[in-house]
Amino acid sequence: MSSLDTASLAASAVTQQGAAFSQQVATLAARRQIAADREVAGLVAQTASAPAPPGQGQALDIRV
Repeated sequence: MSSLDTASLAASAVTQQGAAFSQQVATLAARRQIAADREVAGLVAQTASAPAPPGQGQALDIRV
C-alpha cells in the first residue's frame, strides 16, 4: 500500500468521523428542543385556568 493510499484512507476516515459527529450534535440539539417544547407545553397546561362551570359568567346582575 503506498503512502498516497494511506493518506487517502486517513482523510476519508476523518471526513466520516466529522460527519458522524455533526449528525450526533444535530440529533442532540433536536432532542433538547423537543424536550424544551414539552416543558413549555407542560407549564402552559399547569397555568391554564379551567373553564367556568355551566351557567356561570353568562348573566350580569346589575342590582344595586
